[in-house]
Amino acid sequence: MHYRRDQAVVVSNAGSQSAKGTLSHVFVVPRAYEQVSGRIRFLSNEWPQYFGTEYNDTYLARLTAPGKVEIIASGNVNSSSWSSGLVGYNGATPEISYNTDLSGLVGQTVQLAYEVQDVGGTIVDFALAVDAVQVVRTDQFVPVGGQGGALTGASTISGSFGQAVKLTFTNQDILGTIISVKDASPFGQTRESIILPQQSVTFTFVAFGEEPMGWDFEVSTNSDAFVVSYDVESTWTEGMPQNPCY
Repeated sequence: MHYRRDQAVVVSNAGSQSAKGTLSHVFVVPRAYEQVSGRIRFLSNEWPQYFGTEYNDTYLARLTAPGKVEIIASGNVNSSSWSSGLVGYNGATPEISYNTDLSGLVGQTVQLAYEVQDVGGTIVDFALAVDAVQVVRTDQFVPVGGQGGALTGASTISGSFGQAVKLTFTNQDILGTIISVKDASPFGQTRESIILPQQSVTFTFVAFGEEPMGWDFEVSTNSDAFVVSYDVESTWTEGMPQNPCY
């Protein structure tokens, strides 16, 4: 599952008077998407003629976020293994795949930066091929903000959720209780259970359509004593991309 996948690009100094080529991408980490992955490959015309010399061009891939700087990959001409080139370059290194953890950065702005740096001159071109960059979904269900609380009788739980919704009910009474939850949409299903004191039950409802979608659940009971707390989890909630790719 992924939020975004970028097309392949080449970061190069070709046609530039600068010794450095750069590319950066800034994004906000959405809920439930806490990894970023991609592939890079170093390309250079320094190989094979200038391999092992002072013309030791370098590359770097870096992630920067509040309180975090991580070097994803780095290297240079002399420290790399080379084979036949690609897209007009004499040599290409093996492909490097990365998968970087974004835990704790939900809602934070993150920058992915790619650099190539000429060492010894600016005449011979070099580049970094960047491909398949994607922010990866790591959690299927996430808590829905603004939902949850206590129920003491027949009630309705409504909101904009995803294609799947989990409702967890915990019996707060000293007696067992019966609970019935109906999906009020056409052809919606009903779930029922007996919940013992201080025990919980989770009902999962699934529908097909574009996220977010509106849900209405009717909660009822046949018990004289009914005091339950509830929490809502869903495959989509506010702050996540709409209709994510699966």
